[in-house]
Amino acid sequence: MELSMIIFLLVFFCLYGGINFYAFSRAINIFHFSGIPQVIIILIMILLILAPVIVRLIEAVHLETLARTIAYIGYIWMAFVFLFFLLSVTFDITRYLYKLVGFGPGAVHLNTIAFGLAVFLAFIFVVYGFFDAQRIRVKKLEVQTEHFLPNNGKIRIVQISDVHVGIIIREKRLEVILDRVREANPDILVSTGDLLDGEIDNVLPEAQQLAAINPKYGKYAIMGNHEYYAGIKRAMEFTRSAGFVILRDEVVQVAGINIFGEDDITGRRLGMTKDNSRFQKSLAEKSDNFVLLLKHQPYVNDREKFNLQISGHTHGGQIFPFGLVTRFFFPHNYGYSELGKNRLLYVSRGTGTWGPPVRLFAPPEITVIDIIGKKAE
Repeated sequence: MELSMIIFLLVFFCLYGGINFYAFSRAINIFHFSGIPQVIIILIMILLILAPVIVRLIEAVHLETLARTIAYIGYIWMAFVFLFFLLSVTFDITRYLYKLVGFGPGAVHLNTIAFGLAVFLAFIFVVYGFFDAQRIRVKKLEVQTEHFLPNNGKIRIVQISDVHVGIIIREKRLEVILDRVREANPDILVSTGDLLDGEIDNVLPEAQQLAAINPKYGKYAIMGNHEYYAGIKRAMEFTRSAGFVILRDEVVQVAGINIFGEDDITGRRLGMTKDNSRFQKSLAEKSDNFVLLLKHQPYVNDREKFNLQISGHTHGGQIFPFGLVTRFFFPHNYGYSELGKNRLLYVSRGTGTWGPPVRLFAPPEITVIDIIGKKAE
């Protein structure tokens, strides 16, 4: 495992553990648990903190039903406790301000109200976000170009991104996504990374669901960071079984469009991607065709001569207010941006979920992009 990933996991579990024990201390302060009940609650909380690791271990030995049950419990708790923490801290600040000015109810009474309100709102937000994460939106874009295109001068590209097929995004949830894709009737289907998440062996049947969609001009995919985390060889096996042509610093010409697929930066950091200087040189050259760049993480390179770059990775934050955090790392966090003349960027909020099966004010989407040019002879 890469050192940076180990550091990330250590930091994550320290922060996540701290948030859980903050919630525990607040509950103790209100309910005054002691003795055996307190020990039981601590043990349950430790198991909830370690749930992501436990799920991976159980999934690896193919106890899928148990792994999925623990995943739902652990990840929904993760969403709840994060939201509770944010709400509770906000109310704590408000409560202390009230205390400073000597206004409002007594400190003990206000403390109880703040705790109860944080629990209630966190619960409501998680329930709403759980169901909203299953309501796939269709984002429509229209891109005008002077390039010649077949198909009466109009090519429809549908983008899925960050589906995270795995322990939670399976079967019925995946079928809802694919229904939206079928309704859009794409000429080309593209996946801009993180199609997979977690143990590969258990999700190979889902590749057949994806393989059932056969657009006129084909399906193309790039690798995201999670393909590397899951195991790049097996991830590529799944993606090919799903009917996608994989582009790893490669370009294909189809329907009057040059589709450049840039491999995720994670591959270079892990030393698992070959030198891409030839690919970068080709992308820096002027083309007579419309240039579509598929890049998982929404970094923009000024030397790359594309007409449209489509990316994902950020999930739009997935759970508010984490979009403010992703915006700090990625200025183009979500949506459509004009970078210059005939140079556009679209960053998807993603189609699935990572971790908690919850989305709050960052709904999932597929992107329907109509490229409208001149009719080819």
